[in-house]
Amino acid sequence: MRTLFDKGHGVRCMAVRVAMPLLMAAPLLFPTACKMAPKNDPGDTVAASEFYPPDTAALARQAAKARQSATVKDSADIFYVGEGSTRRQLQLLSYPSRRDTLSFGKARHMRVSGSADYGHVVRVSFYVSHGDTLVQRVEEIKPDELKHDAAAK
Repeated sequence: MRTLFDKGHGVRCMAVRVAMPLLMAAPLLFPTACKMAPKNDPGDTVAASEFYPPDTAALARQAAKARQSATVKDSADIFYVGEGSTRRQLQLLSYPSRRDTLSFGKARHMRVSGSADYGHVVRVSFYVSHGDTLVQRVEEIKPDELKHDAAAK
């Protein structure tokens, strides 16, 4: 014999059996959309490069970076005399870039032709003995002469 509880359970079970197909069909009755789905409607768009003026600061930075990384052919025996020169040492900066700094000792009897003051362009002759490299001769060169020699070549 069935109790009241069993009858209620049967009614609930029957309600679930009837409602289950309706619950399964409910999403089909209501249209839904995913908000995270990409929308592909470009319309009348214009590229940013056409719309905005060029960024001159960025172009200047790129040009400066290109100039720094560009290879510069320096002379092998022509230098600028650096301000770090002392009585015993001669500081030489690469010509024409001034990127590299070299420091050499002076020979006991160093010959100087012209002026070997700071900032002057000089041609240097070296004396190498037993692993030491000394400056033996310094000859001042006018930058005009260098341009003339380069044009002649």
